[in-house]
Amino acid sequence: MRLQSNMAVYLLLKRSGEILLSLRQNTGYRDGNWSVVAGHVEEGEGVIDAIIREAKEEANIDVKRDDLEIVHVMHYHDDRPYVYFFVICKKYSGEIRNAEPHKCGGLKFFKENDLPSNTFEAVKIAIENIKNGIFFSEVIF
Repeated sequence: MRLQSNMAVYLLLKRSGEILLSLRQNTGYRDGNWSVVAGHVEEGEGVIDAIIREAKEEANIDVKRDDLEIVHVMHYHDDRPYVYFFVICKKYSGEIRNAEPHKCGGLKFFKENDLPSNTFEAVKIAIENIKNGIFFSEVIF
C-alpha cells in the first residue's frame, strides 16, 4: 500500500538569536507544547503560499515570497505521516500578535539555544539540523 502523507509548513521567524514560538492549545495535536507558526498545506495550495497564509492567520504579519526560503524538509511519522517544510522568513511587515487566541496560548520569542522543554520535538530537531547545515531529516516512530 502506498503511503499518503500530509504536508505542513513551519515558519522560522528569528531576531537577535531568538526564535518566535507559538503555544498550542485547543487544536487536538500537541496542545500544551511550544511550536512555531505552522499549519497544513491546503488542497490546491503551494508550500510558499501556505506559509504566507499561516503567517497572516496566526501572527498577523505579511510576508512576501522573495523573503522566504525553505531551509529544512522533514519526513515525520508518529501516529500519522507528514512532510514538514521549515521556512525561514528574512523580512516581514506588520506587528506580531496572536491572531488565533482560540488555538494559541501566546506568541513569544525564546533564545534559540534555550528552548522550553515542552517544545515540539520536530521543531527542536529541525532547528538543530538547520544549524548543522542538514537540509533533510527523517523522524519515524
